[in-house]
Amino acid sequence: MNASSDQLRKIRETFGYDRVDSFYEGLAMVQKGKEFFHIRPDGQPAYQERYDYVSSFSEGLAMVQKGKEFFHIRPDGQPAYQEKYDDVYFFSEGLARVQKGKEFFHIRPDGQPAYQERYDWVGPFSEGLAEVQKGGEWFFIRPDGSRAN
Repeated sequence: MNASSDQLRKIRETFGYDRVDSFYEGLAMVQKGKEFFHIRPDGQPAYQERYDYVSSFSEGLAMVQKGKEFFHIRPDGQPAYQEKYDDVYFFSEGLARVQKGKEFFHIRPDGQPAYQERYDWVGPFSEGLAEVQKGGEWFFIRPDGSRAN
């Protein structure tokens, strides 16, 4: 749904939301006070849980923060997996980059690592490759973690 700015303003005013973002994959991120959650096109919350931050949905999952933990949720507001990370990013081409401690890697939608290797930094996948950095060296990897160059 692509709601117009007038429709988003009406939802914000009707429900008293402080912020209403555009709809992605049928849901919009909203903020009310210090709480973040998603709403349906009718303006009603999509689930009961409240988070410290939520992103828009991408590939069926949204990034969230609760306290110092970061993870992804499904459209029903429930965690997509049990693992918690120090940071998470959008899913791109079926994988999301995450940070645990000082290590970066990619996970599948079930939260499982896509490969064993850990890096100093990883970028998102685009056209089947992700840029990574390890020990000062920059190169590209494939979704299975194999080096592409």
